[in-house]
Amino acid sequence: MSDNTSQTYTQNTIIVEKVDNQEQIETAFSIRRQVFVEEQNVSQERESMDDEEAVHYLATVNGLPAGAARYRKMEKGAKIERIAVLNTFRGQRIGEAILLKILDDLKNEAKIYLYAQVIATPFYIKNGFRQTDNYFLDAGIEHVEMDFIK
Repeated sequence: MSDNTSQTYTQNTIIVEKVDNQEQIETAFSIRRQVFVEEQNVSQERESMDDEEAVHYLATVNGLPAGAARYRKMEKGAKIERIAVLNTFRGQRIGEAILLKILDDLKNEAKIYLYAQVIATPFYIKNGFRQTDNYFLDAGIEHVEMDFIK
């Protein structure tokens, strides 16, 4: 007798795109609202500050909205901001996919930096960032400035 048990392995398809239409931007903002406003108690006004001058990204997993982020061109360089992954998609490297896409898009920038929540610094260090000695509170959450090392 033979055992005809078969196993199916599925690979998640992660797609990270620059937002280019109103539906995508609303989805990206909804993800950020869930993560920052609802989970972390950041005010909606603080969370959405400067959105109009930013370039926005949306990450999907198998077609489902999963993560978002943005960057802004600042006086001292390109600043990556608001990387957010929905709770149900955490631990699947969505944040890393978003960060790598943005870094690729910014590869010609002289300086790339971000203000990381201190709890997330190992993630950024693993992806090429270095902590500075600039620690501060933002929206009641401890942050540190980090620079991308090319």
